[in-house]
This record gives sequence, C-alpha cells and structure tokens, in this order.
Amino acid sequence: MTTETHDRSLATPRHDLRLVIAVPARLGSTRLPRKPLALLGGLPLIVRVTERLKTCVRRLGQSLGVTADNCLILVATDSPEVCDVLHATGVMTIMTPSELPSGTDRIMSALNRLPASAHQRISDSTLVINLQGDEPFFHEEDIESLVSAMLRDPNIPMGTLAYPQADPVQFMKTSVVKIVSDTLGHALYFSRSPIPWPRESLGASHSVTSVQESVDRQTALSFLQHVGVYAFRMNALKQFTSMPPSDLELCEGLEQLRALSAGWKIKLVIAHEAPFGIDTPEDLKRAEEYFATKGQKL
Repeated sequence: MTTETHDRSLATPRHDLRLVIAVPARLGSTRLPRKPLALLGGLPLIVRVTERLKTCVRRLGQSLGVTADNCLILVATDSPEVCDVLHATGVMTIMTPSELPSGTDRIMSALNRLPASAHQRISDSTLVINLQGDEPFFHEEDIESLVSAMLRDPNIPMGTLAYPQADPVQFMKTSVVKIVSDTLGHALYFSRSPIPWPRESLGASHSVTSVQESVDRQTALSFLQHVGVYAFRMNALKQFTSMPPSDLELCEGLEQLRALSAGWKIKLVIAHEAPFGIDTPEDLKRAEEYFATKGQKL
C-alpha cells in the first residue's frame, strides 16, 4: 500500500531529483513504544523531524541549489498511523513491510514503491540521505556539509557524519559507536569498542574492564563519535541493500561495516553537534526539557 500526499517536488517531473531525504519510521520500537508518534512539544516526533527538514531544504536551496523542485522528503514507515499524522504536512509517506531488518532496507523498499511520477525522476546519481526519525534536533549545517561533500566528489559511494568527542564516559559506552579515520577523511573502521585505544594514557596490558579506574581519572579522551546520518548514491544504495550482511557487520551489529568489508570508501564529514537521539522514555523527557528552552528557537 502506498500513501501519497501532495508534494510540490513532484509538480515538475521534467527535472531529475538531485536529492532524496528519507526518514525511516518504524512503529515497533522496543525501548520507546510507538516512538514516531510520541509527542514532543505537542506534536508527534515524526512531524517535528519532517518540519525541520523543510527548513533544511530551504537552506540547501540557498547554498547548493537543492530546492523543493529537485528534492524529495520521504518517510518510509510500517504504520498507517504515521501516514495519518503526516497527511496534512504535505510530506510523501510510503508504507513498507514491518519485517525489514534496518532503516536502510526500509528506505530502499520505499523508493521501489514510489509513484511513477516520482520514480521516473530518480537516477543512479541521485543522492539519498538516510536521516533517523528520532533526531528532531539535527543540525541543519551538518546535513548541508554532508550533501555538499557528496556533491563535490561524485566517485564516493557513501558518506556519514562524525563528531569529535572528548568525554571518557562516552568513549567507554558500547552504545556509542566510535570511528577510526584515515588521513584523507575516509572511515577505516567503526566499532562499539573504545577505539583508537590511547595506550600512553590507559596502558596496553589491561583489559577494558580493569582499566575503568584509569579512565575515570581522565579529563578528556579524544575520539570520533559516529552520527547516524548516511548519504548514498542511488546506485550504491541499490548495491548495498542487495549485498548480504558481512561477518564484521553481524559481529558488531553495525550495517556500515558491510560497505567497508566490500572495500567501499565511506566519506567522513565532521559534525558540529553531538547526536541527540530519542531511544528511551528518559531521552524523551530530556528532549521535552530541551525543546521547552531551546528547541522552538532552532
């Protein structure tokens, strides 16, 4: 089933789409049930994300020539309720199967289900941004930087964001994904483990658990934190979603390792802000407090 709402980006089918910003929105979150419909400042979370995306597209139009005529905002969901709350916003919403294994697969499924008027405008070079539906405070400048970097280098199949961190607590968390980069700004590896390991300050002969006391004494430990926003060329996205998961991907539970295992280059673009994802009721409470003080001014 496909739900299509009015969208001005489909009004001029003679223009190819330069950019698709796609948001996967699965209703069955385990840690925060019905997450896309959770209220933030009186509106569903998914509405907050898409409304912010509209202002982001206006910014991209001023800087990169990406406008509502050649950019499509798309929500890929498994819930008619998500379609219903987005109906009045003018954002295209596509129903996808609930059992899809990842947000990237959900986006590819939605792109395959686009109405013909939109599908005909997508080419192999169309840039697809995968933006998480639980990041209502994403930094517009970071999306602009990622899109700009991918448009400047058409040979890069995939890109993502990285935030320079220094918090020792975040460094040790397995929920925080760390990145090691080469000197040209490409990812060498992503891991839930604390990498790269600072041998001089934490030693080389201790286990991660036994070194916690040394970590606690550190005021700063520099590393790159992954920000879960991806950019794909359309032809790369097709290839990526057709490949089986790699051994490294299955080991770490990180789908981007599928690309690295296949020898792909992943462009890293430095983000200006740390991610502010909403995964738990506690996160939602923190987001409500943030929105009450700063969010309405963003």
